[in-house]
Amino acid sequence: MHSLRTWNFPIKDQKLVVSLLNEWYSGNTLNSLLHLWENNEKVPCQKQKEYIKILCYNVEGWGTRALEAVDLVYKTQASICIFTEVGELWNMSRLPHFNTFYQKGTNKNGGVCIAVGKHLKATRVEVNIPNTVVVDITGLSEPVRIIGIYWPASQQRDLDDILSYVIEGTILSGDFNATVKEWNSPDLDVIEYLPGTQSVDRHKLDNTMKTHSHWHNYFT
Repeated sequence: MHSLRTWNFPIKDQKLVVSLLNEWYSGNTLNSLLHLWENNEKVPCQKQKEYIKILCYNVEGWGTRALEAVDLVYKTQASICIFTEVGELWNMSRLPHFNTFYQKGTNKNGGVCIAVGKHLKATRVEVNIPNTVVVDITGLSEPVRIIGIYWPASQQRDLDDILSYVIEGTILSGDFNATVKEWNSPDLDVIEYLPGTQSVDRHKLDNTMKTHSHWHNYFT
């Protein structure tokens, strides 16, 4: 007991060790001691709900901003990360303890990555769409599908292209560079209008003209 106090064991651990030692020395046989421990009252484990954190970040070049991105991941304690505009140097510095899924962009500044913590099981869904990554994640209370997108304004894409990949439990996240009717945006964007703006967190690229939407999270 003196050694436990000397080593600064917590009081709770000290009491537990003393209790086990008393039972050990007072037992007549190993079998009787084993029987005592096996029949000890079992306390049911209480499940605690923990919210998973998802980070979406427009890196604008992983080669020069990797350290900034990694620092942001650990500050937010995110388990799933979507990085857009990662560029061609996305593999220069890997995110520790994460599995990374990358899709090449249509230009040197494009590309998107989804990074998933290794405590979760992630499986890539093959898609034939540039700047788009689809990953199925298990190990949660319910399976989740993450669709990470970076669509440059010059990219000839329609949001209908991804509809076949949207299932129950899907999270769309990324930079769409799309116009929004509610902002009276001119219908000039090749990606066309967003199909409604409810449940969408929008960050305006141009606060004056309100011509584009950086659409970061959409849940189904």
